[in-house]
Amino acid sequence: MTGKLLADIFQSGMVLPIHKDFRLGGQTASRAVVTVSFAGRDYQSQADEQGHWQILLPAYDKQELNELTVASHGQKQTLKNLHFGRVILFSGQSNIEYRLKDDAEFAQAKAELAVGSHPKLYYYNCPQIDYRDPETGAVKPDVAEEKWHEVNAETAGDMSAIGFYCLAKLQELDPSQIYAAVDCFKGGTSASNWLPVDLLKADPELKTAFIDPYEAAVKGKSWADFDAETAKWQAAVDQHNVDLKQYLDQHPESSLSQAKNIVGHTPWPPPMRPDSYLRPGALYETMVSQIQDITVTDWVWYQGENDTDRPRHYSKLLNLLLNTWRRVLADPSLPVKLIQLPGYADNPENSVAMIRQTQLETAASRPYVDLVSIADLGEAHNIHPTHKREAGQRLALCMSGLSYPATPTAVAFKKEGDHLSFKVTNSFLLEVKNEVKVSFLTKEGTWLPYQAVKAQVKGQEVSLDCPNDALGLRYGYANYPDLAVYNELDSPLTAFEKVFSEK
Repeated sequence: MTGKLLADIFQSGMVLPIHKDFRLGGQTASRAVVTVSFAGRDYQSQADEQGHWQILLPAYDKQELNELTVASHGQKQTLKNLHFGRVILFSGQSNIEYRLKDDAEFAQAKAELAVGSHPKLYYYNCPQIDYRDPETGAVKPDVAEEKWHEVNAETAGDMSAIGFYCLAKLQELDPSQIYAAVDCFKGGTSASNWLPVDLLKADPELKTAFIDPYEAAVKGKSWADFDAETAKWQAAVDQHNVDLKQYLDQHPESSLSQAKNIVGHTPWPPPMRPDSYLRPGALYETMVSQIQDITVTDWVWYQGENDTDRPRHYSKLLNLLLNTWRRVLADPSLPVKLIQLPGYADNPENSVAMIRQTQLETAASRPYVDLVSIADLGEAHNIHPTHKREAGQRLALCMSGLSYPATPTAVAFKKEGDHLSFKVTNSFLLEVKNEVKVSFLTKEGTWLPYQAVKAQVKGQEVSLDCPNDALGLRYGYANYPDLAVYNELDSPLTAFEKVFSEK
């Protein structure tokens, strides 16, 4: 008897981590014994009361394996043509979800693929499930089963653009390896959507910010009420799209960013409802559960745009998320690259800057967490920058092991009178590309407007003039920052806020 014992992500033709112990898992009968035949040996595990099973297999050092077999409770499943390489989890919201087919350079990427310039790349997109009925198991939307894809001119358009450019650059730097992207993302999401509800409820601050508003929004409403609210919102979205198209047709010289600044942005968010993927914990239930049995080599997290309405909560959310996902992936030292948000002007004042500061501080305080800043790559009025190549390649360089693991960061501040200096990590030779503008914190506790200052760089050190009584410094601390200092690899000094002493 042949059945499906493995979770959906385990398929013939997939990529598993090389040189690293890795997990398999899935469902069988309650307490049933599971036997895995792998590389000439048999390994056994036992399912729990709910029938979920998992097994850890020893590291495999070859790039190809013809067959792996799982048997349990009279069922058998065989995976063929398996590959072993570097498996990277790409996760977050819409800018990491942004598909290669929508990228401004898709035609060029497709032409490169057509002549076979990027072999041995693969990807898998986790199905974007909003809701799973707890009684019937039925899912919304009714998505098709996803498959593992070899990256080529026909398949690449549906993978993450940043993921593609990252994998392609990694392969350019080390062509000997196989590379794979596991994509687990959903646009328009808060970090709270990717965390367990019980963790959000356990923290009074997060409960007040996320759980209570959701419960108030759905209380006392029928499904007919929810559907009516959703229909009204959808009508507003449709009208916005008509208005946007009309404006672009009438002003062909206008960019999408300029047009949205005139017409307005897409109405967001949609009305809350119990089957919305925007409810607290939704995607932890429906998407993180899809990766609970896999092992990855690296993890990329690019998210935060949808938490700019409540940026003061982001530190708790991000640290909980790092802890939780590393636990789910059974790897407490899993290397993480945090993508620091690009510039975008149309948010509450400094809200994007606050998210970036949290990302900076989190990376600095956590082992094996590195910051990759793309704060200089945004568009002022378009939250989805259309050119992803540079972001993906910058990420790849930090992941390659051949360069700095993160973008430059200011450390070791030293203030003497009206002179301030600091060191810059992840750099050898700094360059000032344009006017350096900073903001100073006064002894009265207010931040002055940004002003140009005389700044000098020498090797890894930056020196600048600073008022004698200044208590703090901001550099690039704005929604749409003005960055000036870069390292020799054209990577920007990370935007930051630094308070020298208490008021």
